[in-house]
Amino acid sequence: MTQQLKFILTREEAASKGVSRPSDLVKLEEEAMILARAPISGVQDAVLGLASSDRIFLGVNVEFEGLPLHHSISAEQFLVANLALNFEQELHACLIPSRFYLESFEEDVPLLLVPQNNRLAHSDPFSAAEICSNPEHCSHLKCRALTAANKSYAQYSKCPSGVALICEGEVYGGWCIESAAYNLSLGPVQAALVDFIVRGEGKGFEMITGAVLVEMNDAKVSQEATARILLKTIAPGCNFSVFRCHKTAEN
Repeated sequence: MTQQLKFILTREEAASKGVSRPSDLVKLEEEAMILARAPISGVQDAVLGLASSDRIFLGVNVEFEGLPLHHSISAEQFLVANLALNFEQELHACLIPSRFYLESFEEDVPLLLVPQNNRLAHSDPFSAAEICSNPEHCSHLKCRALTAANKSYAQYSKCPSGVALICEGEVYGGWCIESAAYNLSLGPVQAALVDFIVRGEGKGFEMITGAVLVEMNDAKVSQEATARILLKTIAPGCNFSVFRCHKTAEN
């Protein structure tokens, strides 16, 4: 029976796996990736570090099923926490797979700033009928949130979403912007708040009176729970609504 790989290996345990110097860390990479928890993206990452105690520490990415990717723990963060929690003060060598950083430049993954069109439409026929002919510039939160969702960069979760906020008649919008370092992803509420800060002329968050989130019916991750928590905290008087959408066929 194969011995299960642990998150901390002593010098003797590492030697039994053929690891006796920093350049040997690569021998543990494939086995370490199995420890990752990636129920959303399916992408397993691992980072290995040799500490001053001669112990080898592992870090893996952790995703939380049902929650947006910016809640995730990256393999690098996991490694640093693992070192700190075990009172290590120095990291002498580290193996970080280059694939993790190059992922955004693969041919089948568009660059973040390239305009997106997710071809989304409201699933509720009443909501769909209310969409304006020029939703980019209208004042209806439902229209603007759908427009934002269609601009989402959700290449990893495949769950586009958009938010529209209103304050004193002015509408602010934002959409989810995912990162190859998953926990650095930006949620749609946070993106909309960036728009609010940039164009809101110094208004406080508590002045936001309405918010609409649009996300997909069958999304593997939902922005709703975290959006509610954030808006309730910073804008207690905000009226928050959620509408579902679906992907339409390509023209």
